[in-house]
Amino acid sequence: MKPWRTLALFLADDAHPFDPACAGTVAHAADLAALRPGIRRLLSREYGVEQLADRICPVERDDGTVSVLARADHVGSDQADALERSLVGHGRRLSEPSRYVLPAPLLLALARKGIDRAPSMAADERTPTALAAVFQDLVEWGVRHQATDLHLNILQDAEESEVRYTVMGRYVAPERFRQLPTALLLDALSVAWMDIQGGNGAVFDPLLEQQGMLVRQVDGRKYVLRWASLAAEQGPSVCLRFLVRDAAGPSVDLASLGYRVDQIACFDRVMRSEGGAIILAGAVGSGKSTTLATLIRRLPEDRKVITLEEPVEYRIQGAVQNSFSRNLDQDAHDQYAAKLRTLKRSAMTDVLLGEIRDTDSARAFMDLVGSGVNVYTTVHASCARTIIDRLASDFIAIPRDFLLTPGMLKLMVHQVLLPRLCTACALPLSVHELTRQASGTPPASYWRQWLGWVQQLWSLDAAHARLRNPRGCRVCRVGGLPELHGYAGRTIAAEFLEPGLPTAALADTSAYVPDRDASALAHAMQKVAQGCVDPRDVEPRFMAFETMMLRLGLVPGKALP
Repeated sequence: MKPWRTLALFLADDAHPFDPACAGTVAHAADLAALRPGIRRLLSREYGVEQLADRICPVERDDGTVSVLARADHVGSDQADALERSLVGHGRRLSEPSRYVLPAPLLLALARKGIDRAPSMAADERTPTALAAVFQDLVEWGVRHQATDLHLNILQDAEESEVRYTVMGRYVAPERFRQLPTALLLDALSVAWMDIQGGNGAVFDPLLEQQGMLVRQVDGRKYVLRWASLAAEQGPSVCLRFLVRDAAGPSVDLASLGYRVDQIACFDRVMRSEGGAIILAGAVGSGKSTTLATLIRRLPEDRKVITLEEPVEYRIQGAVQNSFSRNLDQDAHDQYAAKLRTLKRSAMTDVLLGEIRDTDSARAFMDLVGSGVNVYTTVHASCARTIIDRLASDFIAIPRDFLLTPGMLKLMVHQVLLPRLCTACALPLSVHELTRQASGTPPASYWRQWLGWVQQLWSLDAAHARLRNPRGCRVCRVGGLPELHGYAGRTIAAEFLEPGLPTAALADTSAYVPDRDASALAHAMQKVAQGCVDPRDVEPRFMAFETMMLRLGLVPGKALP
């Protein structure tokens, strides 16, 4: 029987799937050479899986056992399961562990060169196809682990450079991509830039700030990668934002994003009226674009929606979407101006305008809002009350009088994304657990005081609050990222400010202290009380609880009895 037929038969087997957490890890060529028993030979050809060798590769060890080497995203795949069952079916004895995770460049080099030569990609092996495969592997890992950004920090004076991702708001470095060769990453970026759209520069230039976008496909779905490279002192730092390019966009609603029922009702009420702007504020990566796209989908079908984005982030059914690019080295943005002139003659009722970040986008905002159109847009601001200060700043320069004119701004929202706890393994909130996880530094006395601040500020019932479990469980473990164990996605905490209402005081924001009842911080603490968010994750995104005690004139020394 042919090996592939045997593999197909084993694929239908009902055996329990392999747990990727049980796989060994081979991060570098030196680790592969140090395996004991050593690797004697490759078995890809013998078992008819040569075409899978850059993803899964069976090998024979010096003691006669066999192992399956695989990329992290394939180590627990059906194909790997089927291959392992086929090996056993042919009388092979599996090693312990039976599978190992290898970085894509190392596995690719091993499959190309065999075991007789050191498995590192020499210059003559870095063909465009191989380099594209390395870049694609970086992209696939990010997509499959729900990363929002891929960061490639090139250290030109070092042999190895840094690969990081933003996952659940954390800046993390997966073990499998650590210590990748600098030359390899530079070459992979150069090949990837060949597919760039709307980029400034024909080639990737480490000495220039460059922007653009490219499209990649992962698991049958298209993703846009928004490229931004910074010519840093040590070498270029490239940030790639992952954007889904599905026709339907993200299948989420405001409630699943984390908004309260009363906040959703406020959105709906304000969106019924014609004219004025809804402005969403937050830090980079706080989910503003996702919320805006979700809002637009709530509009009735008799409203004509046009978007002007840089670039289009989500496909919105029924909307006329426009993507544009403004080159970094141009002062005049002719394409942007032309779209705006045409936009005003398009008889739309609603406009989604990309981020307001400069005088060009500011003029577009004023023109559209002043003409009575419904405008939905975003800005970077620290809270809802500082949105007007940000828009009136020298960088954007919208006159404050215009912003304070009745009807121009109808709703200002500030949102923050917080890591959501895994409900399957979250731990009860207690001084003992806080002290244990901190390894005694700070000591238990500090955590008793800290809980005292929380209770004094928020009247928190600790019986329902929960802490992250750093060990995680099978539900929440992210391969190679122990710092994300215990989390299961993210949730929004938001603050609403509606100009024109008696509670919306907009004049002075210089001494702003978060409202304990209506701020995004208050919303975050409601989620803490419900056991959805670890209170330790709230402080970094707002302010230390001790600082808030001091600002409110309370006694920070109070502790639990």
